[in-house]
Amino acid sequence: MDDPSGKKRRTADCALIVELMEESMALSQKKGHHPLTPGCNCIVCINKRKDILKGPPRQWRYRL
Repeated sequence: MDDPSGKKRRTADCALIVELMEESMALSQKKGHHPLTPGCNCIVCINKRKDILKGPPRQWRYRL
């Protein structure tokens, strides 16, 4: 059986995530093109931080 409070919580979590994404997109449009700045929560800066943390791509080691 599904727990009704669990389903409501998941729905609320999803709504919160969507709201945060929309706010970060709006902030990105408002600021326009800008360099990566500490504390900026626009979607562009978030993606740049994620790419920096991920590091460079690994080299392909296999021969076809």
